[in-house]
Amino acid sequence: MDQNQEVLKVTISDNKLKAYLSAHEEVTVLDPDSIQDALQAAGVIHGIKEEVVVSFAASPQVQPVLVAEGDPPQPGEDERVEVMFDNGQGRTGEVDEGKRIDFRETSSIVSVEKGTLLAVKHPPQPGLPGRTVTGEEIPPPAPRVYELRAGKGVELQENNTRVVSLVNGRPWYKRTGNTFTFHVDPLLVHHGDVCIKSGNIRFKGDVKIAGNVCEAMEVQATGSIEITGLVTRATVISGGRLQVHRGVIGSKLRAGTSFPGAKKLSFQLRDIQSNLELLKQALEQLKQYQGNNLSRVDFGRVLLTLMDTKFKNLRPLVKNTLRQIATARGEVPEEIARCGRSLNRLVGLNPLTVKSFGEVIRDVEAAAVLLQQNVDNPADVLIHSAMTSSIQSSGSVHVTRQGCVNTTINAGRDVIIKGSFKGGEIFCEGNADIQELGSTLGVPPVVRVGATGVIRVQRAFPGAVVQVGQRRQVLSQEMGSFRARLNKEGELDIIPGG
Repeated sequence: MDQNQEVLKVTISDNKLKAYLSAHEEVTVLDPDSIQDALQAAGVIHGIKEEVVVSFAASPQVQPVLVAEGDPPQPGEDERVEVMFDNGQGRTGEVDEGKRIDFRETSSIVSVEKGTLLAVKHPPQPGLPGRTVTGEEIPPPAPRVYELRAGKGVELQENNTRVVSLVNGRPWYKRTGNTFTFHVDPLLVHHGDVCIKSGNIRFKGDVKIAGNVCEAMEVQATGSIEITGLVTRATVISGGRLQVHRGVIGSKLRAGTSFPGAKKLSFQLRDIQSNLELLKQALEQLKQYQGNNLSRVDFGRVLLTLMDTKFKNLRPLVKNTLRQIATARGEVPEEIARCGRSLNRLVGLNPLTVKSFGEVIRDVEAAAVLLQQNVDNPADVLIHSAMTSSIQSSGSVHVTRQGCVNTTINAGRDVIIKGSFKGGEIFCEGNADIQELGSTLGVPPVVRVGATGVIRVQRAFPGAVVQVGQRRQVLSQEMGSFRARLNKEGELDIIPGG
C-alpha cells in the first residue's frame, strides 16, 4: 500500500466527478491490482474505467490520465407557462384564395371572449441524482417554479394553474422575474384613423376610435363602438351601442342583431323550439315503449309521422320561418343562417337521424337565445348625420344634428331625426320622430312604423310617404306639425299638431 502511494498519485477533481492517475517517471510497468488498491485507498470506488487501468498498468504515464468519472446529476424540467393567445405580431396581410394580399387585414389586435383559457402552468419534472467517483450521491438542481397572478378581467382556476378570462377583451400579461400577471382589457382605444396603415379592427369587447374610419375599412366589435371622427365609405358593426360623433358618408352601420323582421323571427323560433321539445319527448316515450329499438330508418319515418299527425302546425311554422330568414338573407348573422339550414331538414325529403335531429334542436336554441338577447339588450345607434348610408339597429336610432340624405334606417325601436330626412327610407318597430321630412328636390322619403307605432313630423314636403302598419299615405301638400297613427278601425289618421 505504501509502495503504491510512492509510485502512484491519484487526484480527485473539486466536484468529485473525475479522478486522475499519474505515476513516478522511473516506473515502467505496474500490476493492475496495485492501481485498484491505490484508487481504493484514495476513496475512488465509482465510475472506474477498467480499460484505462489495464492500459496504464502496461504503460504508466507521468501526465495525469482520467481513470474514473462520476455521473453528473440530470436536471429536471422547469415549470412551464403556456400562453394560449397569440400576440398578433408579424402579420403582413391575409392571403385570399386568389393569392392576393389584403393589406386591410394587417391589424395585430388580439381579443378573446369571456371564459377563454388564457394560460396554463405545467408542473415541473424532477431531475435524476448523480454520483461522485467516491460514491456520494449528488442531488439534482431544483426546477424553476413560476407564479401566476390574476389582474383585471381574469381569474385563476384549478389550484392557480389556469388563467381564464372573465370578460370579452384584449388579453395581455407582464412578466416580472418568475411571476406572470395576466389581464384582459374590455375596452380597446385606437388612437388615430382606421386606415390601411392600421388595418381593419375586429375586437371582442368595446372599441373607441379616436379618429376617422376611412374608405373601404371595417370595424367590428362584440361590445359597443364609439368613433370620434367621420365614417366614410366604411363598415362598422357592433354588438352593443354604436356612436359616431361626426358624419357618416356612404357607409354601413349595424348595432346589435338587427335585420328586417328580427323581432317576429324571435317569436317564431321560440314557438318552434317549444314544439321541438315536445316532439323530442314524444320520441323518447316511443323509444322506451319499443325498448330502445328505433333504427335509423324507423326514427326518420316516425319523426315524419309525428309531424304529420300530432304536430301538424310545426311544418307550416318552419316554412314560414324559412321565408322570413330568406327575406333578410345577407343581413342575418351566421347563427340565424345556420338555423335556417337546419330547419330545412325538417321539411326536406331525406329522413332525419337521431344525430341530425339533435343538431336541429341545438341550432334553433342558439338562434333563439341570440335573438332573445337582442330583444332584452337592444343596441342603439347615435350619429351626427348620414348621407347615402345604411343604418341598422336592434334598438333606437338617434340622428342628433344635420339629418340624413338618401339613407336607409332600420330600427327595432324608435327613430329620432334632428334636422331633415331627405330621400331614403325609415323602417322601425317603435315610433318615428322627424324634424323635417322630405324636400322640394330629389326622391321623396318613406317612413314606416309598426301597427302600434306613431309617426311625428314637425314639417313635411309633398310626396313624402308615411305608413303605419299596412296603411300608407302620400302627402299631397306641404304640412306643418302632425302625427300619423292607426285609429280603432285600423284606418290611418293624420292628426295636425304635435
